[in-house]
Amino acid sequence: MADGVKSSFERFQVALDWLDCLIEREVLRLRGRYELSLDELRGLYVSDARVDALLRERLAAESDTDPAATLSAHARALHARLVDTAPLGLLRERLALRQAEIDVVCLALALEVDLRYEPLYAYLNNDALRKYLTIDLACRLLADSSSGDTPARDEIRALLAPRSRLVTLGVVEAVPSAERRSSLHEGFVVAPVVAQALLALPVADPRWPPEVRWLTRIERPAARERHDQPRRRASLHVLSGDEARELQARAVELACRHDLPLIALPASALVRDAESLRSVRLAARLVEAAVVIDAHDTGEEVAAAAVRAARELASDATPVILLTTGRAALGAALAEVPHRHVEVEPPRADERAALWVTSLARAGIDAEGGWVEHLAETYALTAARIDAAAQSVALREPGDRCLRHALEGEANARTNEALARLATRVVRPHDWSHLVLPDPALQQLREIANAIESRDRVYRRWGMGERNGGHDGLMIFFSGASGTGKTMAAAVIANSVGLELYRIDLASVVSKYIGETEKNLERIFTAAHRSSAILFFDEADALLGRRSEIKDAHDRYANIEVAYLLQKMEEHDGVVILASNLPKNLDPAFERRMHYLLEFARPNAVLRERLWRGMFPAATPLDDDIDFRFLAERFETTGGVIRAIALDAAFLAAAERSSITMRHLMRAMTRRQTKQGDSGGWARYREHRAAASEPTIARRDAVDAHPTSATERPS
Repeated sequence: MADGVKSSFERFQVALDWLDCLIEREVLRLRGRYELSLDELRGLYVSDARVDALLRERLAAESDTDPAATLSAHARALHARLVDTAPLGLLRERLALRQAEIDVVCLALALEVDLRYEPLYAYLNNDALRKYLTIDLACRLLADSSSGDTPARDEIRALLAPRSRLVTLGVVEAVPSAERRSSLHEGFVVAPVVAQALLALPVADPRWPPEVRWLTRIERPAARERHDQPRRRASLHVLSGDEARELQARAVELACRHDLPLIALPASALVRDAESLRSVRLAARLVEAAVVIDAHDTGEEVAAAAVRAARELASDATPVILLTTGRAALGAALAEVPHRHVEVEPPRADERAALWVTSLARAGIDAEGGWVEHLAETYALTAARIDAAAQSVALREPGDRCLRHALEGEANARTNEALARLATRVVRPHDWSHLVLPDPALQQLREIANAIESRDRVYRRWGMGERNGGHDGLMIFFSGASGTGKTMAAAVIANSVGLELYRIDLASVVSKYIGETEKNLERIFTAAHRSSAILFFDEADALLGRRSEIKDAHDRYANIEVAYLLQKMEEHDGVVILASNLPKNLDPAFERRMHYLLEFARPNAVLRERLWRGMFPAATPLDDDIDFRFLAERFETTGGVIRAIALDAAFLAAAERSSITMRHLMRAMTRRQTKQGDSGGWARYREHRAAASEPTIARRDAVDAHPTSATERPS
């Protein structure tokens, strides 16, 4: 016999002896009335000899002694001791059950302790298939079984009624039956979590969905040694924050601080499986555990179900921890419930620096250098994500990129996962050397990059965030004609500070339906708040137009959208870059809220020549006849147009299997100029070549004077 089984027998020895007396007494009563001998075929199922072998002989040797009376007296004596039995006392202490209810549970629990009670119950039920406790059997066994007042048959029957405490709490469960019979035939078994708790086994209902699980387990005795200890006071803690895993970690920390096991109960499981709540509620009371209900990022219906479940659990003096995005997300239902609210803020920069050092040391990585402070100030990661990033970098191959770049990549990946589903990441390998701008503009861009890197120091350490309404954001506005380098400048800034750049697709934001634009913006800013990425609103004038005089409902809701975006941008603690080709169309209120305003002017001839010369990589074959100075001085183009012309010329040259010549560049230039209403490009080029006295100009002009497309025809 296994040690665990022996332990169960020892714990319930008094209860089993009491039950044996009740069963043997009932067998004697039935045999005395010949109710078990009328059917000779009954022995084919459970014979009298088998029952006699299972029952321990208790009858006195004297012939003048009434065996049934002797068993009743012995049962009453055992029942008086049963009240103080430790495992069953747990039902009185933690579920507040009466002794009669504990007696019924003991009858059903016997089947979990010793299988020999299955044939005994079947024998007494007169049905080999009903190897469980029935209402009729409970009434017969418990009649005249306890010391003191004897419960009436109707009182015992009421203990297993559909609205009884044993049934509503889920302590006992009805056995499903395919046929409708008298209620006296209805069978009951003890709930799995009750049997597990009383037998000192791990408590986990096999019917729980996978999301319902233990987060912490603390070894506890089946019942307290001192029954005079007060029960735990009911409490509801509401933890709100942006990071679900951080909230769960705080819940575990709170439970461990109070020496409580913790059961995770996602709010979504409450909607899908309502029975999970009753089983978890019962397990929490039996083990004296806390329950954490995860209602983070859920809809109104699920959040309401979470609040109802929290109230129900708290009514049983069960500690409950409710996780949510914010207190307002749970609606007015939470306002009616006493609770303690804790706003879980992400670690501060100095705390993150300490976490980085600890995690890197645990991963076997040397944390020397000032770049650890840069990681802490740039990436608002939680402790779990910092540790995961350090462990991931420790797995890199020796020939991989340098340590700092590897850590920045891991940190970026862990901060922008939610935003990546709502915006488009801008990947451009540009640096400061690729920017061709006037010196004042370059200087201001570097100041913007420095401000982004110094945000935590200025806003938090120096306290300037208090003067900024408590928000740590930066709003930057780029204006200028198309192709002047606004997107490239945003990419250079992001690359220089080690952050990712995400472009907001206005087509996915703006909606013709009332209120949908605001909802889309809310999702974007919520995801951006949890990341460290830079938001880039290109063509911002499409969304941030001037608020106009209200003439109809369309004007009113358009103005609401602009006002809402103004509000969300002011509340955002990250970096937002707005870009517009038509700055005059923007609402004036945006200019006041911008920390930096930078206009990208069209490049002059000197800058255009630099753009032309820097547009072709070293591997690109170029002919010696290309005159970059002429292209820069005679054609007022932007960097974006120059890039398009250079690419077009490269395709023309590749089709001819030749290097890129001036002729290819001029053909590409002519196409662009003609589309814009200027067809004098070839004429200016001929004048330039004639002035330079090029001997081959006539021959080349003859070739180029007969283009195949009307758009390429020179003037």
